[in-house]
Amino acid sequence: MNIKRGFRTGLLAIAVAAAYAGVSQAKCVPHIPKTGDVLVSGGEDVNENAARNTEFFDPGTATWLTGCPTKVPHDEAQIAVVGGRILLIGGETTKAHTKITEAYTPSTGKFKKASSMKASREDFVAVKLNDGSVLAVGGFDKHENPQNTAEVFKTGWKILAQKTTVPRAAHCGAVMTGGSKSGQVLIAGGTSAGENPPGLKSAEVFNLATGAFVATSGSMNFARAYADATALPDGTVLITGGIDDSLIARNTAEIYDPDTDDFSPTANNMSIGRVDHSATLLPDGTVLVAGGETSFLGATTKLNTAEIYDPGTKLFAAPMTMNDHRDDDTATVISGSGTALDGQVLIEGGFFNLHGENTAETYDPVGKTFTSTAAMNFGHGTASAALIP
Repeated sequence: MNIKRGFRTGLLAIAVAAAYAGVSQAKCVPHIPKTGDVLVSGGEDVNENAARNTEFFDPGTATWLTGCPTKVPHDEAQIAVVGGRILLIGGETTKAHTKITEAYTPSTGKFKKASSMKASREDFVAVKLNDGSVLAVGGFDKHENPQNTAEVFKTGWKILAQKTTVPRAAHCGAVMTGGSKSGQVLIAGGTSAGENPPGLKSAEVFNLATGAFVATSGSMNFARAYADATALPDGTVLITGGIDDSLIARNTAEIYDPDTDDFSPTANNMSIGRVDHSATLLPDGTVLVAGGETSFLGATTKLNTAEIYDPGTKLFAAPMTMNDHRDDDTATVISGSGTALDGQVLIEGGFFNLHGENTAETYDPVGKTFTSTAAMNFGHGTASAALIP
């Protein structure tokens, strides 16, 4: 059980979400989503049980439709769209960390077991690479030890020969989308000494062409675990928030520049410390940083604020107020739906008052407004979300 779980309500209950208890995949009547719908799956339900629940947001009606459940619960899983399928990768079941991967096929509306990872992983990084494969890096193993292994999924998972420069869990990562290291992966921060701090200031870059992890020449300005990394259009990477060694959320952010292989602070700090927040690249190149909490201590505050980072000025704008407090939420840019919500951000779920939330809202970057959607069918804290291709 990693550190951020320890400050909620203790160990996960063995029961899965009651709505699907005992319901087999074969008996489920699948919902067939449309391009531009948003899948939300797993996480923790309103009772903080790891759940199999899946549902879809329909941008045309701004409502939620129930989908078929996953084969096993996936809490804190990673997600990636590969070849028209959506992979739900690892995380935690009701009993332990898992290596199980499931593949969702939109045309059938169902999950099927896919090739399992070679190692069980939780609080790891998984990103889609430019060749269509998926890289999974580090994370806590079943003994809560950070790992220094990585593996790649093509038709199945294969462990990479080279290990990361240090073991990492609760780190962040992003595929750089421009500049001198376009297509390479920045892996930054986390912890290497067990599930507790101290955190890491170090970072490294994975090069798909060589299969190598190489330490960056410069380190981050602050050690941070559970931070967010967002690839910017110019090839740099924005890293926001995370916790310090006292379990307090940082209000600082910094930029990795692949040309200098170093980190520099943003021109100002965020309005408040954030951990377990979301950081989402918007269509205009700015970044929406939303929600989170102020610490991993009992006195933590769940946040109902969001702020915009502008790469042009390197400044965070004044905070905005969301409709709900939420940490461990998901945030997905809606596109391809052919509706008025294209370009807006769906923010859903998270935790508040010791339960997984069933609320969601959309953010309009043009009007800078938040609008509540209909309630979800289930609570989803630390869930996974992806746009239907």
